Amino acid sequence: MIKIKTCYTVANPKFSLKDSNAEFSAIRMRVFINKVRLNIHLPAEYKIKPCHWDNATGRAIEDPKRNPNLKGNPLLQVQLRNINKEIERTLNLFIWVMENFKLHNIQPMADQVKAEMMKELNRVQIESKRTFTDFISYIDFFITLCREGSILNDKGAKLVPGSIRNYVSTQSALKRYSKDRNVKLTLESINMDFYNDFISYLNETKHSRGLYRPSVIGKFIKNIKVFMRYANENGYTINDDFKKKDFKAFREDAESIYLNESELEKLYTLELPDNQAQVRDGFLISCYTGLRYSDIARLAAKHINFQEETITIVTQKTATKVVIPIHPVVKIILEKYGNKPPVIQCNQATNRMLKKICRKAGITEKINIMETKGGIRQEVTYEKCEMVTSHTARRSFASNASKKGIPSLAIMQITGHKTESSFMRYVRITKEENAKMLLNHDFFRSTI
Repeated sequence: MIKIKTCYTVANPKFSLKDSNAEFSAIRMRVFINKVRLNIHLPAEYKIKPCHWDNATGRAIEDPKRNPNLKGNPLLQVQLRNINKEIERTLNLFIWVMENFKLHNIQPMADQVKAEMMKELNRVQIESKRTFTDFISYIDFFITLCREGSILNDKGAKLVPGSIRNYVSTQSALKRYSKDRNVKLTLESINMDFYNDFISYLNETKHSRGLYRPSVIGKFIKNIKVFMRYANENGYTINDDFKKKDFKAFREDAESIYLNESELEKLYTLELPDNQAQVRDGFLISCYTGLRYSDIARLAAKHINFQEETITIVTQKTATKVVIPIHPVVKIILEKYGNKPPVIQCNQATNRMLKKICRKAGITEKINIMETKGGIRQEVTYEKCEMVTSHTARRSFASNASKKGIPSLAIMQITGHKTESSFMRYVRITKEENAKMLLNHDFFRSTI
């Protein structure tokens, strides 16, 4: 069997201009395979003016400080960015082809490498020229890439199902808007006129649970910006209105609630049928661990160490490892179900059931809040049980732990929050509760 010698390194392939004196020059990759020169030319659509090329790096100049022509020229920015992406794609393909030969114990000739590369490059070029008849079909394409793992999150991992569901929800809202307004949305039509009309439409339109809240509208806009950014950066459109300051994903801090320890005790001691008890017990585990619903739903015996009295799990949303001390209430609940968590229902069913259970427990305090719906801000009154959701548990954990004097940074190690400002949005202690806590502080007990 022939033993393969190292016939290239990553540094060997060089990208250069075919004719630096021409107005527009083709770009070529040149590399030697066993002393035989191999040239691969980028497609004609990636020709470049020599003044936009850096010979030292073998790349198009994307930095406006080094390339003054880029200022005020978004189309040129996209073109140069796409050239560099094509260069990286070609380089990565070369490395893949060579590694594939090596994997099969083949010492290739230059013409073999070129044949394999051209076959793959032709396929990629056909796919890259994909066009979209409208914005909705583009979103279908985007969501498919997310599901396949071609689009990853900022940590290089596949998107969680919740993120993809949010994208689908945004697409559904856009479909309704397009139908009701009788307009065809395209990548080029996502501009400020669309932005203003879409928000007006959402403020005047009812859905299954009433009028849209600002937080929901803000999520739609945020997702539209995600869709457009990918389209812009990958050459599907040069439209960059989504980058404008006024194309913003505004938000309204919801006046959410938490359950104090007295209310949690009412839940804990409540006699319930088995199906309701399982919902209650799963919720209580979340209240004493700070885990999100998505993590409670997949919590299993393998995550629980009774000897060390800890729960260790990598959270689904942020891929953060957390180690949580097992609270006595959690230990009793787990033992009740044979040292494992209860069966968890879907989030929607859980939220509906929690409201009923909390009403049974007498958690019916009247809560007055300011709320915006349909673009109108007004004061509304709810019974506390009506405001309870699965996410109330996470706020309850953060608030009750903070009231007990546990330092914020220690709680954040459990909740997985990266910044104290984001963590503090979960602490729902009232001004009155804060004052009572401070009365026990040495500062308010000392005398002159």
